[in-house]
Amino acid sequence: MILFVGDVHGDFEPMLEAAASTTAVILMGDQEPLDDLASILGPEIAEKTWWIFGNHDSDDPEYLTHHASMADRNLHCRVEEIDGLRIAGLGGTFRSNILGVDRQTTLSDLHHVRPQDTRQSLALIRKDKKLAPQDHTSIFPEDLNCMARLAGKTRVDVLVTHEAPESHKLGYRILGDVARALKTRFHVHAHHHERYDAMLDGGVRVAGVGMSGMMIERLQPKDGLFWLAAYPGGNMAAMGYDPRRKMYRGEFVGLEGCTRFTAPDLNALQEEGALILETFLKRPKRR
Repeated sequence: MILFVGDVHGDFEPMLEAAASTTAVILMGDQEPLDDLASILGPEIAEKTWWIFGNHDSDDPEYLTHHASMADRNLHCRVEEIDGLRIAGLGGTFRSNILGVDRQTTLSDLHHVRPQDTRQSLALIRKDKKLAPQDHTSIFPEDLNCMARLAGKTRVDVLVTHEAPESHKLGYRILGDVARALKTRFHVHAHHHERYDAMLDGGVRVAGVGMSGMMIERLQPKDGLFWLAAYPGGNMAAMGYDPRRKMYRGEFVGLEGCTRFTAPDLNALQEEGALILETFLKRPKRR
């Protein structure tokens, strides 16, 4: 079972507690670690953790430096098989002075939209000829082109981004296009501190994940925690916490007619999911 963690903002306590019982963890940006990330996580959790940058991870240059010990676990522009699921990552956000996309720009428009804006080209026009901190946490044309190339090379079950696709009112159509190009079944994003579920054109399920750290009164840590679990036969279940029922709930992705399931804790939820799936697959198929 994979734990997807929304914006930590330097407060790792809720995610560390949740991560102890999972097989893998993905930090979805805005970690803002005040110390070395691997040290904060500890060896047992660090060795099963992957991450991408969020926009605030360059607010202080030390935030970038504190990720360096886990640079090999950065999912940005790559695909990794994690706990039975193939997961692609795209870190950062769109910034108004880079790329020039708006919320309706499509992936097919990319070659018309300031293709000269690369990280290196921006560095060359600066006085010190170096990348600025925000260059590491911004989405550039080269990143989107990389994702497009991945689409032609490999299978992807889950796309993880910090920025939102068009399912969110502040999201971007071009990220939905990336998800569709990858033929992914699920797109999980952070950034807007809002827990919601949606469906993109093309049948891509979306989970927006809230803020897991720096809690304020109207937000709860579990809004920023979301789980996906791989089951036999290539099946995948999405899991989250239902604050109204004070229960964990799960649902199989793409299995129409398969009932949702609930349990008081995640271990029981996984077991209930296995029973639900077994029963569903044994049902006679309608002709």
